[in-house]
This record gives sequence, C-alpha cells and structure tokens, in this order.
Amino acid sequence: WIENMNTVMDDNKKLCLNSGEIIKLTGTMTMMFEPEDLAAASPATVSRNGMVLLEPHMLQWPSLLESWFELLPPPLEAY
Repeated sequence: WIENMNTVMDDNKKLCLNSGEIIKLTGTMTMMFEPEDLAAASPATVSRNGMVLLEPHMLQWPSLLESWFELLPPPLEAY
C-alpha cells in the first residue's frame, strides 16, 4: 500500500486513489506514517521520506511525559 503513496510524497503532493480521484494536499498539510519497518518499501519510497529512528527504550511513557513538560510555558507569576 505504501507504494501508492509515492505521488503524495512527491513535491506535487497529489493523492491518487484507485478510483481515479485525485486529492491535492495544500502546503500546510503533512502526512505522517509510523511503520514498524520498511521491509516492503522500495528505495523510491524510502527516498521520499524523512526518517526518525527511535530505539524502543526511548518510547516509554516517562520520556514522552518529560518531553511534553519541556514544551509547557513557564508558570504565570503572581502580580
């Protein structure tokens, strides 16, 4: 199925469906995939993706919570 996504991952960002319908993504739209592996992906598909490799020990919930805390704004101080 991922090979069908090549056209949407190109610069033209057009999703071509099997029905013949074409859906154009806007400049603000992003598609994100979270595959377990890329064993079935062709080199053409892999080259169209930005890859982020996370080791399994980095995916535990404490790491995600800590990262979220870092994004929070500083607490408001009393006047």
